[in-house]
Amino acid sequence: MPPRLSRLMTVLLCLFFTLPSIVSAQEGLREREDRWNEAAERAEEAILNGAASPAALEILREELAAQRAEAFELMGAGSITVESLQAQLEALGPAPKKDESEPASRATRRAELTNALSEAEAPILAARQAFSRSEVLIGGVDRLIRQALRAEMFALSPSPFIPANWLPALSDAGEYIARIHGEIVTMLRNPGQELLLRERAPAAVSMITGALFILGLVQPALIRRLENRARDPRLARRNSGMVGALALRLALTAIAAALLSLALQTLDFVPPSARTAVNALPKLVYVAVAPYWLGHLIFAPSMPEGRLLLMDDALARRASRYCTALGIVVVFEAVNQLVEIDYTFTAATRSIWAAIVVLAGSYCLWQLARILVQAGRDDPTNPSDEHDGGVLLIGRLIQLVTGAAIASVAVGYVEIAREAMDPMIMSLGLAGVAVTVHKVLVYLLLRLLGGNGYRETAAQSLLPVGVGIFVTFLLLPVLALLWGARTADLTDAWTLLNEGVEIGGRRISVTTAVMLLAVFAFGIFVTRWLQRFLGRTVLPRTRLDSGGRNAVVTGSGYVGLILSALVAVSVAGLDLSNLAIVAGALSVGIGFGLQAVVSNFVSGIILLAERPIREGDWIEVSGHSGIVQKISVRSTRIETFDRHDVIVPNADLITGAVKNMTLSSTIGRIIIPVSVSHGSGLELVASILRQAAEQHPRVERQPAPAVPLVGLGESSMDFELRCFIDDVSAGLSVKSDLLHNIHAAFARAGIDIPHPHRDVLVRNVDEIAKAFLGNLPPAPEPRDTPAPPV
Repeated sequence: MPPRLSRLMTVLLCLFFTLPSIVSAQEGLREREDRWNEAAERAEEAILNGAASPAALEILREELAAQRAEAFELMGAGSITVESLQAQLEALGPAPKKDESEPASRATRRAELTNALSEAEAPILAARQAFSRSEVLIGGVDRLIRQALRAEMFALSPSPFIPANWLPALSDAGEYIARIHGEIVTMLRNPGQELLLRERAPAAVSMITGALFILGLVQPALIRRLENRARDPRLARRNSGMVGALALRLALTAIAAALLSLALQTLDFVPPSARTAVNALPKLVYVAVAPYWLGHLIFAPSMPEGRLLLMDDALARRASRYCTALGIVVVFEAVNQLVEIDYTFTAATRSIWAAIVVLAGSYCLWQLARILVQAGRDDPTNPSDEHDGGVLLIGRLIQLVTGAAIASVAVGYVEIAREAMDPMIMSLGLAGVAVTVHKVLVYLLLRLLGGNGYRETAAQSLLPVGVGIFVTFLLLPVLALLWGARTADLTDAWTLLNEGVEIGGRRISVTTAVMLLAVFAFGIFVTRWLQRFLGRTVLPRTRLDSGGRNAVVTGSGYVGLILSALVAVSVAGLDLSNLAIVAGALSVGIGFGLQAVVSNFVSGIILLAERPIREGDWIEVSGHSGIVQKISVRSTRIETFDRHDVIVPNADLITGAVKNMTLSSTIGRIIIPVSVSHGSGLELVASILRQAAEQHPRVERQPAPAVPLVGLGESSMDFELRCFIDDVSAGLSVKSDLLHNIHAAFARAGIDIPHPHRDVLVRNVDEIAKAFLGNLPPAPEPRDTPAPPV
């Protein structure tokens, strides 16, 4: 077969196999664009008319959000293909100019790549258009939803404090009760319903009795035993008692709530006008259990040892009761709103019933706020003039919101009052959960890192702050939902964070940042664990001294830190090669500005590697003498014999002269000057000095002590006792012992310690005597003294 015909057959076969996929892809793209356009047109019509309900707008917005996410995903997937084709085009070199030409094969390949690039960019352009259009339409739909919610919130209802509205409300409530009664009577008259109720009633009554038995007898007895165990002075039993009491209180209460819920479901006796509220009661029972448990968890009225806030037992019991009451208020508020689904009340009735619930909840909140404010002021950990602590601030905020809710319901803005009270109650529960999670995480992390509970070391003092920030950011979305944010708002915020920003030719999103931090934190954790393993298990079994072990542990820490950073950057997919030029320029400036710091850093690495100085050595540098306590990368800490800390830059230890008394060994020489009077026997003195040194247990035998005669003075003969001792750090005590022994030996041998003698020649003695006598006062004249009486 000719080569040209062969190439033609190859091209036809490729077209035969690839054409269906290309056609299907084009058809899929057209169908997707038609679907996008249809949703966009419906959204534009709804925005222009402005007559759609908030529920319909929410459904339309979800569709637009899904369309936007799909377009964004296509943009990212198509960009990879476009980048690949662009890279192939760049590999062919720049396109020839008008008056230039290139080989036919290269020109053909360039044309193929150009056509493929235009085809690959078509769906990306369509996705970008759909993405931008969806962004604009979502903003318009959100604006309509906010307007509808704002109008609903600021709708003015009849004031519940006007007596004229009470009678219609009572009449409306009476009609509703009569209707419920009629529906119950009708259901009981049904023979099948009556028979079914009789069959199920014993089981339901048994469940209710079991729930009451658990709450009334079993729970108090078991919790009382665990609370007594929590007062045990032993830490393990005390912790197990507190945790067991909290867990058992939650478990038994949840079991009782489950029995009550199951009893309601077993009866299945629901009037049609209250069907929604009754069907929701099983879930609402658990809603009431949560504040009860949180109140005992935070305030611990019967366990002061496990109380998270400092207050006396009376305040703790009151606070726990108000927490339980708030749970009941939340249940009544939910029932009030659920009943309105099955029965239409008048505006006055809704306003009055809402006011009752709001006032009850506001009272409980106000009392709880007073307790928190009092606890914040009585906290002995805060100074008496500081009232801006966290507990006090929360108490003031609760009082402010409670006052706003009461004022709103008094005027008639019932929805505003509800939006102020309900989120505040939920936020208090969320705050309790946050505090509990924070305490547990800090305790576990401190135990994991080698701490003792809450006894924080200097390196772990910021751990509670970091955990608090983490828990806060973790619960911020929930808090936003409680205070009126919609799920769509959080989804938009997450989408915006996922889009990220461009840095060094790469898009950095929140997912990338979280992955970077998570991998880096895991690397740091592994490094710290490896350091502990080396320092406690591996290195003690080697022949390295303490300084060498510390150097290995410190070096492994820096190596682990660098590897953690490199692995984190690699796993996150960051390509920082585009920042090399900028980093190089910055490094020059940083090198000049931080020259001393870099010099100390390099010197520290040299010290750790060569180890001319080790921890525990006695050195003299820059006029300071002391024991090396710690060698870090930038500086070395020396403790002088006056117990003063001297921080010496590492560059001084490398470039300057350092006297290390204990580098190779602890043996050192001491010199004791001794003087004796003239006339003492030289050999006897030398023998006494040498014998005193040889008898001391810390004096080395080799080299032997030496006693040279170093001088002959006016009144003394000067010797020196030179000897080596096994530990130079004990030189002062050895000198003292030797001097005591020498003095005693001299006394026994009759050798005198010389004292200086001076001959004084006095001239003109006569003149000095006359002058001295002339300055004396005259002698007093004698007087007659009468004789004493007989």
